[in-house]
Order: sequence, then structure tokens, then C-alpha cells
Amino acid sequence: MDVKKEVKKLENCRVQVDVEVEAEEWKAAQDKAFKKISANLEVDGFRKGKAPAAIAKKHIDLAKLYDEAINIVLPNVYRQIIEEEKLEPYAQPVVDVTKVGDNELGVKFIVITRPEVELGQYKDLKIGKEEVKVEDKDVDDSINSLLVQNASLIVKEGAAELGDTVVMDFAGTVNKEAFEGGSAQNYELELGSHSFIPGFEEQLVGLKAGEHKDVNVTFPEQYTADLAGKDAVFACDVHEVKSKKLPELNDEFVKDLGIKDVETVEALRANKKEELLKEKEKTSRNNYLNKLYETIRDNSKISIPEEMVKEQANASKKNMEQRIMQSGLTLEQYLQFVGQKEEDFVAKLAEDAKIDIANYFILMEVAQKEGLEVTDADIEFEMAKLAEQYNMTLDDVKKALNPQMNDFRHNVEMTRIEQFLFDNNK
Repeated sequence: MDVKKEVKKLENCRVQVDVEVEAEEWKAAQDKAFKKISANLEVDGFRKGKAPAAIAKKHIDLAKLYDEAINIVLPNVYRQIIEEEKLEPYAQPVVDVTKVGDNELGVKFIVITRPEVELGQYKDLKIGKEEVKVEDKDVDDSINSLLVQNASLIVKEGAAELGDTVVMDFAGTVNKEAFEGGSAQNYELELGSHSFIPGFEEQLVGLKAGEHKDVNVTFPEQYTADLAGKDAVFACDVHEVKSKKLPELNDEFVKDLGIKDVETVEALRANKKEELLKEKEKTSRNNYLNKLYETIRDNSKISIPEEMVKEQANASKKNMEQRIMQSGLTLEQYLQFVGQKEEDFVAKLAEDAKIDIANYFILMEVAQKEGLEVTDADIEFEMAKLAEQYNMTLDDVKKALNPQMNDFRHNVEMTRIEQFLFDNNK
């Protein structure tokens, strides 16, 4: 495609490209646009799309024709600009039609390019690596949680205590009127689980099977709009009170857990200690790297276009909305629950996006400076490790990863940079 263009480098990672499309190319785009529009044109006395060109032309708005022709020609023009000028766009371009007529089309593109990084100190930083260790109490608590998870519920004769489970019917009212979701029958509620409205569970402590109580609560301000801040009464009838009976910690219990190569209490303690140590090491490492990245960002200078931040923040918002919808809530309801205004929520997404973008391009700069780029041989090696880990053939691993190969390569590269920075700082 023949185009005349003028290229100017602007501030903040922007390149302006002023383009004039050759008259012949512009005419060809108009012809395609005319055929597309006229194919669906309805004119009295003719079948749909069958009106002669001369008549059809009189029924087609010129602005609409130009818009359609511009949509036809612009993608090719933009692609050509990127290829010829060797630009690396990182966001949707800003496009402005500067002139348009039967024989001319002028367009201004503002191309958002790669953020520019001036790398500061990134090695020999004294961040402070935390010494991680697991105490006997940590192991005891972990095993106790395991016993609680495997506890059985036994009907008790006495009054309900925190930690007990009550089986009950309840019916809630606000201003003596029932509301949706406010009642249930034979509902099992563990007292002290904090799964109900604050203050609800504590009022059931002391009740026995067969007893009734009206529980008075106030819905939190961060609740659904129709109930937020309102007083409610729940009529509760307790059918049963159950207490937890923990299993005995012995080798038989351990075997029933089905943990590979763990069949004794002693082996379980060793297994839990190793598990807790890995968790603590991972948490400690992540905390350290976050502080390290923050320090490197402070030491460096990076120019990030607002368009990039906006695009990533919008993508994060869409992903979060989808996750919230899967739980049966709207974004508005979720924000009410967490007590956050939408403008604060959006601002936080933008702030996080800016940090993520800065981290990424700073790490890429480190990789380039230190020669940490990942080769095809590196990828082959990592896939071979996965094949051995999951007892698969290398070909099967390649087939499984093929649709996400770019993501896999990116993860390998980021892991390498992360390890380099971890090893070269204190």
C-alpha cells in the first residue's frame, strides 16, 4: 500500500505518525465500502441489495460511506507503519482522521511504544533476608487442625458452647416482614465459625435441644443495599446440639489420611514440619522479592504511558467482575460487602497495574543487561523436568503446553530473573 508519512517521536513513549493515503488506495477502499453497504440497502422498487449503483449512491449517506472505507483501510495502514518503522506498540493507538474527502484521506496515529527504563542499582542491595524456621508448636497446631478437620459430631445433652454445632430452624424478619434468604430448616451452624451476622452465633450459646430463642442482630453497613444497617429478629428453634469428637492421634489415624510414604505419627510430624517450612520459605521469599522490587523501582526511572495502565487496569477489573459473578454477586454488591467505593476500587487497580508494568519492564531490562534471556534449549530442559516430574513423555508435555507456550516461556524467563536478583542481593 502506498502512503506518505511523517514520523515524530513525542514524550512519554509516544510516536506520532501523520499519514496521507494515496488517492488510488483510498478510492479502492471507498469502492469496497460502497459494495458492502449497498448489499444490504433497501430501495423502493428493488429487491434488497439489487438497486443500480447510481440509484444506490443517492441513498447512502456520504459520512457513513467514509466511515466504512476508513475502517477498511486503517488496519492495513497501521500494520504497514508498524512494520516499516519497526515500532513495538504496547497499547491501542490513538487515531485521529485529519482530513477526508472523495480523493484524500489523512490520518494521525499516536503509537504507544515500549516504556523507557533507566535502570538504577539492582545488585548488592541490603533488603534483609528473613531466617525461616518451624517450631514444635507450629507442627502441633497443624496436626491439631488436621484432627479437627477429621472430627466427628456427637449429639450432646447439655447446652451449646462455642465450637459446638447446633441443628436448628430459623426465620428472620425486618420490621416483622420476612426477607429473601432469611429462613432455613434443619440448618447446621458451628458456633464461633463467624459464618453468620456478627452477634448471631454468640446468642445461641447456652441453648439446649428443644429450646427457642429470638436472636436480635443488626446487619452490617457493608451488606446488601436492602438490608444494610437494618435491625432484624431471627426466631430460632434448636433441634440438636452436637460437639466435636477428635480422633485419636495414632498410626492408624495417620494411615487413613492416605499421605504418600507417611504411615506413623512420627512421619506425620516430619511431613508437616517440611510442609510448613516450605510454606514459610515461600511467604518469606515473596515478601523479600516485593521489597526488593520496590527498592529497585525507587532506584530506577521508568516512563509508563497512561494508556498501558488503563488497559491493564480494565483487564483486571473484567477478570475480577467475572470471578465475583461466579459467586453470585455483582461488583456493586461486592463493593458494599467490603465497604469500598467504586472510585477507590478503580484507583487501586490502576495503582497495582502501574506497579506490575514497572516491575515487568525493569526486570526485562535486568535480563537484557545480564544476558538472562531464555533459549530454546532452556525451554526444552524445563519441559524435560516436567516430563520426569509427572511421569510423562517429553512429546506429551510439548503437546500439552503448546497452546500456552508463550506463557510458559515467559514464566521460565521471569523465574530466571527472579532467582538472579534473589542470589545477588542480601
